[in-house]
Amino acid sequence: MKKNYGIFVLLSVAMGLTACDDGSIPRKEHTATHTGFAAKLTGHITGADSWPEYYQLVLAGFGDSEYATTQVLVSPDANSNVSLTLPNIGSDVKTIELCVTNRLRKRVLTYQSLDVASISGDTLYMDAGQVDAHMYAAIQENIFDKTCAQCHGGSTSPAAGLYLTADKSHASLVNQPSTQVEDGIRVIPGNAEESILHKVINPGNVLGLGFSHENMITSSTDLRLIDEWINAGAKE
Repeated sequence: MKKNYGIFVLLSVAMGLTACDDGSIPRKEHTATHTGFAAKLTGHITGADSWPEYYQLVLAGFGDSEYATTQVLVSPDANSNVSLTLPNIGSDVKTIELCVTNRLRKRVLTYQSLDVASISGDTLYMDAGQVDAHMYAAIQENIFDKTCAQCHGGSTSPAAGLYLTADKSHASLVNQPSTQVEDGIRVIPGNAEESILHKVINPGNVLGLGFSHENMITSSTDLRLIDEWINAGAKE
């Protein structure tokens, strides 16, 4: 019986070896998946530190929403130079923007934007060049120049003696007495609510002016931007 058992063991081993030689073991196929791309920003950017805490200068990715899906803070070096990368950008992103967002990541304004469709390879490059990112410069370019300057110094004599053109607006606003509201100051640094500028452009303030400015600036984002600038010291 012992002899028969030994023969059985030998036959089992032989069959096992034969089975291993019947063919190659199938190899698992591993397919590489594209998990995202990167955006590289370079440039010379001044004024990044002029924004109060509610805002931040960022390199951000946006889809269909005005809220950034991903972003990285832009912090220029001592010479105002910037070189940074926004990694792992998802497929839902349609534009990469050098912009200012608020605390909720909502887009406030954009300095430069690139369409993701233009990407070649796995990195999108943005050379921003020279960018003046001072908060007041943004207010001047995006609000005063577009909405106010035509009547306030852009064509004829400035309405109410108030210049809102780029070369004169700051000096004409900050700590300057109103010519229309008795004892009023156009912009009081650190106090938006008591500033005549705030009262003129926001609804609900009866000032007795000959022309209503309540509907001149309709964006709540822009109205808050001006208030935040005043409350942060109304710096140029």
